[in-house]
Amino acid sequence: MAFTPLSNDDAQTLALADAAIVQAKIAELGQRAIPPWLLPTNPYQDGKVPTGEAAFAAADNEHLLEVLAIRGPLHAIDGWGYLGRAINALVCGKPHAARHLAYYGELRGALSILAMSGIGIFNRRNVVFDAAGDRHTLANRDTHDMCWAALESWSMLEDSLDLIVRPLTIGTSSLLDGLADFFPGSKFSGTCAYIMESWGFDLKQGASDRDERNWSSYQLTSLQPIPTAPQEITEFLEMYWSLLRPDNFALERHLFRILLEAEMRSVGEVQLQDRIAAYSKLAPEVQALVSEDFLLRVEDPNDHQFLTYVADQATPARPFAMLCRAALILKLATGLAEERLRTAGVNPNVHLDDWWRQFGLENGLWAPAAAPENSVDLWGDIAVALEDLAAAPTDNRFDWTTVAGSAVTRVAELDRAGIWQLVR
Repeated sequence: MAFTPLSNDDAQTLALADAAIVQAKIAELGQRAIPPWLLPTNPYQDGKVPTGEAAFAAADNEHLLEVLAIRGPLHAIDGWGYLGRAINALVCGKPHAARHLAYYGELRGALSILAMSGIGIFNRRNVVFDAAGDRHTLANRDTHDMCWAALESWSMLEDSLDLIVRPLTIGTSSLLDGLADFFPGSKFSGTCAYIMESWGFDLKQGASDRDERNWSSYQLTSLQPIPTAPQEITEFLEMYWSLLRPDNFALERHLFRILLEAEMRSVGEVQLQDRIAAYSKLAPEVQALVSEDFLLRVEDPNDHQFLTYVADQATPARPFAMLCRAALILKLATGLAEERLRTAGVNPNVHLDDWWRQFGLENGLWAPAAAPENSVDLWGDIAVALEDLAAAPTDNRFDWTTVAGSAVTRVAELDRAGIWQLVR
């Protein structure tokens, strides 16, 4: 299916979207215990809003905004769940199922970002909320089609760069602050779409991955096998999980370098060396992890393997590529959700404590008598599982998964990554 951008009228309407109006609703979460996520007075307790034209038109804006506000964190968490099931399918020798599920992880991440930006994609009832809380209608394209078109158009808006990049940090320092050290006074207007494409996440790729998902979902998959071997999956998962590990900033340091290079191109400059004197302005915690030689591609000159997978647009799409694209957009979405909560005065460690502990028990992330003290403790089980998976024989999938035992389940618990990024 060919990617179809938003019409000019829809693009102009989408530009009215205001993140602050959603932020005000997010702030209300700090005034009550979570769960429940929605007030009892909201008629859409399952999060599903009316799809009929008349019923949707009659829906109260405050109720829709409340649903939109909680879609930010909850779509992101659901996306990590889909990604975990995709990993499980990959390990069990079902690469087509992995592609199917990874795509839905991508979709949830995109819907999360749009929701926090004031854009509601409600099953052909697509709307934008402006700064006054008034809603404006977009074309009634279906969820998948509208999602990727809206995300591409949103990424070109002036404020989008700040929303999507500021939550990415090295230590406590935002990548956007580091970018400002090199380009003082710049608003970086209109660079978000270019930068995200430079990361390899061309926003049109989500639409292409939908086509790949359609093949895996509806066609005779045995006629188009996608071979995956235990050894390469083991190596992939070690790389994949290491980038999601709490307090590991390996991906962020690579993204920071690409951000700087993209901004150089956008201002018509060629050599980062010409601005390297600004390196001394970076926060000490950034300098400790990002050297001048790294930024100049003297040290570790190649992009991280994860980003290589993200940029892979081969057809049929390899499960590894789709899994990495999904993880990147979910990392962006979850970081944005966490930042939006804190900016609204909602401390996830406090206000979401009951929720994430209940969520973990229901999803079997720990035994009832062995609840973690904090979300970061969820990493320990993954570290052990990766060791067990690596120690298992990889001659064939049966012996590999049999000897690995419970590690097969643990390495597919991507919900953990969603929790420790949202509640930290």
